[in-house]
Amino acid sequence: MFTIFAPILAITLMQGQPQEIDGTKLPKVNGPMPPDYFDPAPDAYKRDPDAYLRRQARRTGMLPAVALPAGDAVVSDTIQDVAGWKAYQVVVQPGQTVKIRLKAMHEAWFVVKTVNRWGKFEKGMTQNLLHKLDPEATYINRDKETKTVFFVIDTNELNMFGEQFTLHVTWKQT
Repeated sequence: MFTIFAPILAITLMQGQPQEIDGTKLPKVNGPMPPDYFDPAPDAYKRDPDAYLRRQARRTGMLPAVALPAGDAVVSDTIQDVAGWKAYQVVVQPGQTVKIRLKAMHEAWFVVKTVNRWGKFEKGMTQNLLHKLDPEATYINRDKETKTVFFVIDTNELNMFGEQFTLHVTWKQT
């Protein structure tokens, strides 16, 4: 009798678990325009040759971006280039809230921002304007239409390529 209920129990326990995703295998999409804040690296680095390379790498029309699937997930990824940023596109239905919390060995070296396609803040993102000690951001879709937004993972230190992190993505209906 136990052999009949064991698969049912396993499926029931797994339903509450977020899916684990390799961020390097997510589909690439057109990213947002660079946000207004441009570079959170300190001014002391401005004369550094590495800072010059970073600034040049950030002079682009769009950020590199990948599409996140809907639903709770834990995404493992790395910073993959000298620019030090990457965007994650999410499609948010009316009444949904999505939150991304970054976890890494050096969490203080990361910043998470939410922007629209044009790299600007809009309604549903203003709660992220207050500085938080944790690298996290949320988007609340209070409109009656589906919205596409981007969570930008940025670094405030130079030479961060190869730095590993995980994104804990949670969704809820508001």
